Amino acid sequence: MKAFVSYSVSDNNEYILTLLSLKLRENGFVVNTSQNFYNNILDYNTMNEINESHLFISIITSGGSERKRVIQEWEYAASRNIPNILLIEDNVSVNQDFTGNYIRFNRRNPQPAIQEINKRMSQNQQLTPTKTNDIVPWILGGTALLAILTLFSSEKK
Repeated sequence: MKAFVSYSVSDNNEYILTLLSLKLRENGFVVNTSQNFYNNILDYNTMNEINESHLFISIITSGGSERKRVIQEWEYAASRNIPNILLIEDNVSVNQDFTGNYIRFNRRNPQPAIQEINKRMSQNQQLTPTKTNDIVPWILGGTALLAILTLFSSEKK
């Protein structure tokens, strides 16, 4: 299986991408990332990589300078029905009308985000077909996100 990771993180937080890739590989994924930095146009290679993915994970933290690109890639993955997750740090501003399969997190208090991820990972109730697609990415990528949140919360404050 293939996972595509799109990110906008500060330079001093890039280590989390290594952890995310490691966790995804432990779960049998081949991991690809965008190579289209500092360009506001979604290029053919990126679209092709996303189209071939079974899971799309995106992360936006404060200090990252690629938020617009990440949102654009995430929206493209969602439009192609690629199971997707967006993790957004709580101090990153987003439009009030922003919707989708995402979770906001706080480094100093990650517990609410951790509880929400666990809740989404364990949903086993009767699901409609549209809701099933919302749960798939949490089952496939939830443990990797939990590891990232744990790592963020253990940073020196």
